[in-house]
Amino acid sequence: MGNPYLLLYNAALVLGWGYCLYLTIDTMLVKKGTTADLWQVVEMPLKVSQTAALLEVVHSAIGLVRSPVMITAMQVSSRIWVLWGIINPEPVLATGGAVQLSQPLPGVSLPLPAEVGGVPLALNLATLLTAWSITEVVRYSFFAVKELAGSVPYPLLWLRYTTFIPLYPLGVASELSMVRLALPAIWARHLWSVDLPNAFNWAFDYPVLCALIVLSYLPGLPQLYLYMLAQRKKVLSGGSGGKPSGGSGKAKSS
Repeated sequence: MGNPYLLLYNAALVLGWGYCLYLTIDTMLVKKGTTADLWQVVEMPLKVSQTAALLEVVHSAIGLVRSPVMITAMQVSSRIWVLWGIINPEPVLATGGAVQLSQPLPGVSLPLPAEVGGVPLALNLATLLTAWSITEVVRYSFFAVKELAGSVPYPLLWLRYTTFIPLYPLGVASELSMVRLALPAIWARHLWSVDLPNAFNWAFDYPVLCALIVLSYLPGLPQLYLYMLAQRKKVLSGGSGGKPSGGSGKAKSS
């Protein structure tokens, strides 16, 4: 068995994200609830599970796991910002609304249908949680099994390095939809901003920072996606011996 702490950490987050996924399915598909209903039941487990991911940056920084600190920090910080910096300040707007994909875009003459197979084509809290939860259940299961057994069955290895292909774009698009829904209100409130003049002669505009973060998605996210595709090719071809790359993988040997 590997590091007992990492085993416990990863196993706990399998349960945490698995519970978030269960609540999403139960609320949206079984009970036919709304995204506002979903937020009411998932808020606390989501906040606990996602905030715990900050430890992954610490694990990487202190050399407890084999993962690039900057890549890990980029992956974790974007979600932390969406959760605590976008959804939490404006939960009614962010979690109760949706960005409809059926709306035609400027200059596009062929809008998407409103729904496919009875499922609305929209980005909302449910799509966000679906992408985040499935990704994390697979990822933390991979790391937990690796710590427990020292190796991972190929099906789990394949899932770890394949599910991100559709889920990563879905997750990113859903994150940006949360920003689209909440940012107008954040901008109107001038949330968490400091205006001049003041005793420190220093100003800070949080809504402008939000806009800059969105712009940073443009170069940052393709870089992360290409990195993950390269890792997939390397691992599934046997180039890395199946060793995990990412937040809470196998601990370094002493």
